[in-house]
Amino acid sequence: MSKKKEPNDLPKSSDNQDELTPWQKANQKYLAEHHKKDDELRNHSDESDENQEKQLEDSSDKVETDELPAFLTEPEESTKQTGPYNGSFLNRLPNLKNQRNKVLTRRLSLIITILGIPLLFLIYYISPYSKLEAVAVTGNELIPSETVITESKLKIGDNLWTQYWNKDRYVKELKTEQPRVKTAKISFHSINQFELAITEYKDIALIATENKYYPVLENGIVLDQKVDNPTKNLPILEEFKSDAKIKALVEQYNQLSAELQKAISEIKYAPTESNENLLQMNMNDGNQVLVNITNLASQMKYYPQVAKEMKENGVIDMEVGIFSYPYSNSEEEQTETSTDEKGTQNTDTSTEIESGESSESSQQADESTPSSISSIENQ
Repeated sequence: MSKKKEPNDLPKSSDNQDELTPWQKANQKYLAEHHKKDDELRNHSDESDENQEKQLEDSSDKVETDELPAFLTEPEESTKQTGPYNGSFLNRLPNLKNQRNKVLTRRLSLIITILGIPLLFLIYYISPYSKLEAVAVTGNELIPSETVITESKLKIGDNLWTQYWNKDRYVKELKTEQPRVKTAKISFHSINQFELAITEYKDIALIATENKYYPVLENGIVLDQKVDNPTKNLPILEEFKSDAKIKALVEQYNQLSAELQKAISEIKYAPTESNENLLQMNMNDGNQVLVNITNLASQMKYYPQVAKEMKENGVIDMEVGIFSYPYSNSEEEQTETSTDEKGTQNTDTSTEIESGESSESSQQADESTPSSISSIENQ
């Protein structure tokens, strides 16, 4: 508070009290007493102002302490250890400062992540790594790699992921365009390259059509690819006009062992009036086999045993049972049949000659009767 201004016009005290009048002496005494009271009031007001200011500071400190959480308030001992207060509010509250920094760091990381991920995808999409660079073909033996890539409709330079998610469609396209492909699988070879792994159908035979040879696959499909020189160790199919018969033959042929498949040189479709599924097979060892298409696999497994028991090459009839006879007997039967068709040339021949001829013919018939192999089941 401002101090009262002392009056400048106070009468000066005189050293000589005797010269003063009684009125002056009374006035001087009054002023002296009044000045003393003013000093006391002034001192008392100054003390009250200081006390009031101190109380306000204490109350403000108490309010600030009460409003803060418990974990942010520091005990008096720590205040004594750290020294007197001479800094900002954050310096007095280091825990709050650290917490604020953590929150800011967490929010900044979240913002960078939200904005960074789409940015990375955008950069990858426009970069060369998102385009198909090359296709590596594996497993192909007869089909060129370039043909496989072309017929699969995969396009180098187009979007990598679009073609990968539609890989089943490309595999289907490849099988349609190339019947020799048995299985196909598209996978990643590197970051922007595909690996196209395929397996091929094998050639099991060559079909002869108008002196031209075409490969027959193991699934029964005949390829429209002419083979100029049939030098492979594959059987030749002849007289097959129906795709159903070819597929039925292939189904039975695939059940044969590898040794029996290699032993067959020619398979001819030779139906009769009583049997439309009859086959005539020429073997590499010189024998000939007559067998039905439907029981080819079940009957041919006995061929090695029957061929071993034969003394010379001949015919093995597996149409009903299993019989074998040499080629010489078959030729004699054909000669005898042609002779019977001509009939007798001289009707005046004696009865004795006729009886002799009949005995000779009966003897020849006995010789031409095929020797029967004992049933395999009884063995």
